[in-house]
Amino acid sequence: MIIFGTGSSTIAPQKLDKGNCPHCNTQNNMWVQGYKKYVHVFWIPFFPIGKKVYTVCGHCKGAFEKREIQNQELLENFEDFKRSHIKTPWYHFIGLIILAFAILFIMAMPYLAK
Repeated sequence: MIIFGTGSSTIAPQKLDKGNCPHCNTQNNMWVQGYKKYVHVFWIPFFPIGKKVYTVCGHCKGAFEKREIQNQELLENFEDFKRSHIKTPWYHFIGLIILAFAILFIMAMPYLAK
């Protein structure tokens, strides 16, 4: 039985300098939050499969995707964060790294036995 599925990691929340909440209209209390999804086998991450970026209001805790943002300043900050701050963590590839080392070890076994 193989246990596999998907998981996600939180990437670098950052407070935005400008922008109003689309829901409660609170000023300058918005955060941008990124999530990277990955595929895992036995809870070991193998490779990333996507990312999501949300803005979150510090007051009402509302989470908003890009399509829900009408404020131009907030949209510019959102796009800047998405381009420059959402990087794939190295540990999302740890399963592939372990697999590569296992294959190399198996391939080297005949040479190591001599």
